Amino acid sequence: MKEILLVEDKRGMRVMLSTALLEDGWKVTAVSDGDSAVKHVRKNTYSAVLTDVCIPGKYNGIDVLKNTPSGTPVVVMTAFGTIDMAVDAMKSGAADFISKPFKLDELLEKLSSASYNYSDSMLGQSAVYMESLKRAERAAVSGMNILILGESGTGKELLSRRIHQCSGRENGPFVPVNCAAIPENLMESELFGAEKGAYTGSTEARPGRFSIARGGTIFLDEIADLDMSLQGKLLRVLESGTYHSVGGVKELKSDALVVSASNRDLRSMVERKLFREDLFYRISEFPVELPPLREREGDILLLAHHYLELYHGTSFTQDALLALSGYNWPGNIRELKNIIRRACVNSLQEPVTEQLLEFAAYKHDGSLVEQGAFAARAREKSLILSALAETGGNRRKAAEILGVSYRTLLTKIKDMEITV
Repeated sequence: MKEILLVEDKRGMRVMLSTALLEDGWKVTAVSDGDSAVKHVRKNTYSAVLTDVCIPGKYNGIDVLKNTPSGTPVVVMTAFGTIDMAVDAMKSGAADFISKPFKLDELLEKLSSASYNYSDSMLGQSAVYMESLKRAERAAVSGMNILILGESGTGKELLSRRIHQCSGRENGPFVPVNCAAIPENLMESELFGAEKGAYTGSTEARPGRFSIARGGTIFLDEIADLDMSLQGKLLRVLESGTYHSVGGVKELKSDALVVSASNRDLRSMVERKLFREDLFYRISEFPVELPPLREREGDILLLAHHYLELYHGTSFTQDALLALSGYNWPGNIRELKNIIRRACVNSLQEPVTEQLLEFAAYKHDGSLVEQGAFAARAREKSLILSALAETGGNRRKAAEILGVSYRTLLTKIKDMEITV
């Protein structure tokens, strides 16, 4: 079980966060002041630390961060009026920050992302995947704007963090921005900052994500969802390296590696006038494409065993391995991770069987006949892959094992897009 140190001085908030973290699978140690927090991080090892910036005691949240051992991710919480401290926290090595008030789902996602072992999670040995990693590493040192393309769940943020680590800017902050999650009316100030009085309720100046990312990397996830009016302002930053905060007159300079990502066809969006062509070419100076899991031959079972160990499962039965190999994985690695985690919980320390693998595609609202056809196709693909593996890829021998003609097997291999 992952262990987290929670530092929050307000009792109601501390109890609420502790409950939410426990429900999310964390073992929680909760303290109310900086002095207690520093003692805990000096004596104990945690998977993550979640601390408010302004806390009572000799030590504040930044001190807690600085006393936390290297390698333990720290997420800082900031209230209104403490955004500058969040900037200091990111420069001091915080994994991320979140401003109060916030949505619990957003906080839990940040903690999950921050505490994830990115080195271990980027497992793979297929040629197509390894080529993507090598290309990303070349992109990281090129100084060019990088665009990561890939289906949902393929690991685009993981790859962006790898790029950050290889870029020569790894000692600077890594600042993720989900362009689809931030309301349109807040996005400009979120990216570029805002001056005091720039909008209703703005009683102090606040820096934007580009300012926070200075010397490091800014990751613009789901960039296809960026409003057209903001696309022009982002283009100016990328072209000139300068920008203005909302309500500001001083020209600010950008000093961050810009990595963007999308699971949508940006070229098609450009053709339909939904995305600026000039911005597309600017963000994609060095494109990197992540292959879907179904095209990563041999990586499915490698990742499945990794998550089995991560979530304390025991083993897979043979039918489970065949089902994992034969499934099409529309949700890619994210879906695989969730399915294995759920199966490990439901297995009660027994081997994981095919029945425990609750594939999302089986749960659609189609008829019983449709669901049966889907399951049969997945099973058939599993058997073909097993026969090909047994014969070392010899299709004629595989056809004999399966009891079908050679031509029938070739047709099925083509239809199911099986790579051998």
